Amino acid sequence: MSIYFIYIAVFICVLVATDTLLRTVRDRFQRRSYLNHRLSLIEQDADRNVVYRNLLKERGIDAEAQQSVTNYLKKLYIQSGLRLSFARIATYLAFVAAFSYLTLAFFDYGGLLGAIISIILTGVVGFLFLYRAQAKRVKKFTEQLPEAIDIMVRSLSAGHPLPISISLVARETKDPIGTEFGILTDELTYGVDIDVGIRNMGARVGAEELNLLAISLSVQKGSGGNLGEILTNLADMIRKRVMMKSKIKAISAEGRMTAWFMLGFPFFLYGIIRLLNAEYFLPLWESGYGTHFLVVSGILLTVGMLVIRKIINFDY
Repeated sequence: MSIYFIYIAVFICVLVATDTLLRTVRDRFQRRSYLNHRLSLIEQDADRNVVYRNLLKERGIDAEAQQSVTNYLKKLYIQSGLRLSFARIATYLAFVAAFSYLTLAFFDYGGLLGAIISIILTGVVGFLFLYRAQAKRVKKFTEQLPEAIDIMVRSLSAGHPLPISISLVARETKDPIGTEFGILTDELTYGVDIDVGIRNMGARVGAEELNLLAISLSVQKGSGGNLGEILTNLADMIRKRVMMKSKIKAISAEGRMTAWFMLGFPFFLYGIIRLLNAEYFLPLWESGYGTHFLVVSGILLTVGMLVIRKIINFDY
C-alpha cells in the first residue's frame, strides 16, 4: 500500500510541476511580447467589441448583467483574475481529492469516511486557493493604482479628456490594472457612464480603493473643481494607505505565524507519532471515544484560530 501511495504521489507532483513550469514559461514569453493580456488579444483580433467580450468570457463574467452576480464563489473567481476552463478546474480538484483520499487510506482511514473527508478537504483547498488568488490580485492592483492615477493626472495636465487618460493607463501599465482599465475604456467607448464603469471595475476587482476613485470622479463631475489635484491627493492617500497596511502586517506577523503554528502542529505531531509507532493511538480508537476527541479538538482549534484572527485583524 505504501509503495502504491508513493507512486501516485510522485505522479501527481510531477504532473503539477510540469503544468506549472509550462504555464510559467508561457507567461514569461507573453510578458516579453505584450505589456498586458488585453493588448495581446487586440493584436490577435482588431475588433474591440470581440476582445471586450472575450475578456469578460475568460473571467466568467456575463457581459449583459455584470451586477447580477450574487454567488460568492463566482464573484471570488471573477475577482481572482484566473482564466481556467471548467475541464482544468475539474482535473485539479480530482487530483486533490485523489491525493487526500490516498493519504487518508495510508493512515487506515479509507472507505466512506475517507471519501467524505476527502471531498470536504477538496472544497476547502479550492476555496483557499481562490481566496488567496483574489487577495494577491487585489494587493497587486492596489499597489499599481497610485501609478495609474499619476498617469491620468499627467495626461489631464497635457489637455487630454478623461476617457483618453484612462485609455493611456490601459496601454502603458501591466496586468492586472492594464487589462481592467482596458475593459473600462471599452465600456466608455460603448456609451457606459464613467460612474457605472468604475463601479463595474470595482465589482470585477474587489479593491476598496476603487470606491474612493469612483467617489472622487462623481464629486468632481457634480460640483466641478480641479480633477488633476483631486486625483493627485487620492494617489497620495492610497500610497499612505498601502504603507500603513504593510506596517500593520509586519507588526502582526508574529501573531499570524502563531495562529498557523497552533493549527498545524497537532496534526504534524500526530503524523510523526503515527509513523514512528503505528499502535500508539490504538487504545484511544478502541475505547470508542476517538471520534468525540477529534470533534472536540477540531472545535477548540477553530475557536482558537478565530480568537487569534480577531486579535490580529485590524480595520483600516
